[in-house]
Amino acid sequence: MDQSLKTRILSAVVLIPVTLFALLFNEGTFGILVGVALVFCIKEWFAMTKSEGFCGSMGMGMGYILFCFAAFMHIRLGMGAYGQSLVILLMLSVWATDIGAYFAGKFIGGKKLAPSISPNKTWAGLIGGIVASVLVFGLYVFVFKSSLPAFGFVSVILSGVLIAVAGQAGDLLISFQKRRAGVKDTGNLIPGHGGLLDRIDSLLLASVAFVLILKVMGI
Repeated sequence: MDQSLKTRILSAVVLIPVTLFALLFNEGTFGILVGVALVFCIKEWFAMTKSEGFCGSMGMGMGYILFCFAAFMHIRLGMGAYGQSLVILLMLSVWATDIGAYFAGKFIGGKKLAPSISPNKTWAGLIGGIVASVLVFGLYVFVFKSSLPAFGFVSVILSGVLIAVAGQAGDLLISFQKRRAGVKDTGNLIPGHGGLLDRIDSLLLASVAFVLILKVMGI
């Protein structure tokens, strides 16, 4: 088992139970967890960009992080009775994208997606992530349709695709800044496995994409 896969497994072992507990317990607990996560992400971004000043990458990045966190919170708090299930659906789709991209990239390989930003990402990985996202999204909608809005076949496909693409784009955005800053990880919150931004970079932009999807659906 290589280090990349170990990182993904550790992230899932740590983040999934904590997040699901806060999500299922009550809105206040979930809000506290998200607030703490926001503080850590802002702190990590500040550390990477403090030499550029607030009018440069620091300010834009902080605005981006705040906007993405607001989108994530809107899914939970602004979607009424659907909020809880929609957040779980989003997170499962993002994690499926990450896992699908990892295995497709590892076993198929091929042309690099963005070699100057993230040398390990491939087009095969992107496609594998999209397929995994669509499958998990569709399975969750099928099993838990009573607690979700009415997703049709086309909306399931488009949602899975857009979440996967946005997630990979969000990953590349953070990777780009890490390259500019000359650092391997955004922080050291999880010893040996990087910072919180390293773990949720895909979820950030995917949250914005999911809100747009839901708005287009009229939810």
